Amino acid sequence: MKITPQIENLYSRFLSNEITEAELNQLLDYFNVADRADLHTLIEAAFLETEEQYEANTNLQKHLNNIHQLISANIDAVDEKPRTVRLQPALQSLLKIAASILVVLSIGYLAYTYLWKQADVLPGRSLATLKMSNGQEINLDTLANKSITTAYGVQITKSSGDRIVYTRVSAVADTNSYLQTITTPLGGKYKVTLSDGTQVVLNSGSSLTFPVGFNQAERRVSLSGEAYFEVSKDAEHPFIVSSGRERITVLGTKFNLSAYPDDDFISTALLEGKVNCLDVTTHASLILHPGEAALIQNNQLSKSAVDVSNMAAWQQGFFAFENEELTVIMKRLSRWYQLDVDYTSIPEKRIYARIDMQENLATVLDMLSTTSGLKFKVEGRRVTVMK
Repeated sequence: MKITPQIENLYSRFLSNEITEAELNQLLDYFNVADRADLHTLIEAAFLETEEQYEANTNLQKHLNNIHQLISANIDAVDEKPRTVRLQPALQSLLKIAASILVVLSIGYLAYTYLWKQADVLPGRSLATLKMSNGQEINLDTLANKSITTAYGVQITKSSGDRIVYTRVSAVADTNSYLQTITTPLGGKYKVTLSDGTQVVLNSGSSLTFPVGFNQAERRVSLSGEAYFEVSKDAEHPFIVSSGRERITVLGTKFNLSAYPDDDFISTALLEGKVNCLDVTTHASLILHPGEAALIQNNQLSKSAVDVSNMAAWQQGFFAFENEELTVIMKRLSRWYQLDVDYTSIPEKRIYARIDMQENLATVLDMLSTTSGLKFKVEGRRVTVMK
């Protein structure tokens, strides 16, 4: 017996607790002869209608709660609406059976068909907070594209949706004393143009502290986390990045620096120009040339020839892993998708993969599963690797 508009109306009246005794008998008769696929379709249609009324991450639970409440109301028959009838004990028993069918089908069908889709974790986006020199904090992702302020001879502007720009408009004696900090949360990424024209892209869970303007012999900034730099050339004013135990000195160059506090290493990959890397703890130093990367790990500073474009691919919107340890891959994913990863379950495995950072987590894990042969269990934002 196929679903008719009349059946759809009866089911809708059942859910809204407006069904009469005669109508309920018709609906129960339909439950008796309907096949499982039709019942699925009936529940799905009701869910989709409900879905428009709730936020995506809560609508399934609310819908199921609604079904339970309405079933309970019908069973107890205490609704005071004129159109709602009190049910006889025998009819209550029938309704309990029908209600059980509805609940089982709702949970079984909706949970597997919709809950997975709704639980799929979305990728990160342009998110950042700017802390001004006076302590004021500005949420940049909710700010319209406009001039924020002019301070100490520098105009600060939010532009193009995901970039903040510092432009010198007048000479001020000392701007280096006025520090500002831009911070990206986990799942965030943001771009900054400093007052000397240097371009910086901040990765998730990172912060960059810098002066409003540069007017001393050196251009100094400090980084926690990861950032890609395209430093404006100025031979007379070296650009210095301090990050944990590493200090990088450049004149004009393109490089990627990763120095997360929760990593046991600091890496610098040079795409263009030349930089000097100094380990301020051991005082060891070395010069990097394009195509080389420096690594500080286990109290050692070393360098090697690598595909540096892979190390900086994130700022172009890609994860590029070349024979990378799965643990490192999952840590990078955890920052972008705000995940709680069970690292104790991760086997020693290296993977090659290139992944669009705008893909949802389920797609990314499917790709990694295909590449590695492993399975991933996702519970909310907790991810466990299944061997």
